[in-house]
Amino acid sequence: MMKNVKPIFVIICGGSGSGKTTVANLIQESIPKTASCEVISLDWFYLSKDRIKTTNYDSPEAIDWFEVREAIKFLIEEKTETKIPIYDFISQTVTEKKTIKPADVIILEGILSLTNEDVNRYADIKLYIDVPDDERLIRRLLRDIKTRNTDIEKTIKMWRETVIDMHHEYVEPKKYISDIVIPWGNGKQNMVPIKAVAGALEYMIYSTKNRKRNEIIDVKTNAVAKKKKQYVPSEKL
Repeated sequence: MMKNVKPIFVIICGGSGSGKTTVANLIQESIPKTASCEVISLDWFYLSKDRIKTTNYDSPEAIDWFEVREAIKFLIEEKTETKIPIYDFISQTVTEKKTIKPADVIILEGILSLTNEDVNRYADIKLYIDVPDDERLIRRLLRDIKTRNTDIEKTIKMWRETVIDMHHEYVEPKKYISDIVIPWGNGKQNMVPIKAVAGALEYMIYSTKNRKRNEIIDVKTNAVAKKKKQYVPSEKL
């Protein structure tokens, strides 16, 4: 990416099990290979068990928003790489840090990704994935059993006690402030809106880069012209 070009920041929101990570990866794959794209998961930024003040992991209070804002600031404003803490759901601690480099497109995806105004103000495109509650529960059950070592009873208990209420309080209302709502589907069923977003990003990337290149050329051309104008050859004796 050109260092003096602001990265395009995309936020993808949606309920637990709505397919945010899948959509983010599909958008990343649809962007031309000549452009760079980084996907950041809000799940990486959960507070570790020694710092968290709530047992409700579907509440904005469970997120380390300071780290989120710092990461976005480095990548978007300063255009420098940053180390992001990676939260481990099994140990409930931050187990490592991952280096993320500046890119033409930065995607942040997560259930609470549109709940912080300091992060929202950086967004160029806000997406919301709209999936019915029953389908999301099925997807979450399959995911928790496979990747988070959680039994069915515990997942259902969390869903009933916190997940569904927090979804309706914090997540679903963000559908109405989003630029694009992607309807229910999975994988290729969602490719029309995904391709549309990727096409919009491609246009934004190259129109911005071309404008910056033209500005640089204009500055250099004007500087050369000014220098020539100021040059006065000495008179021959």
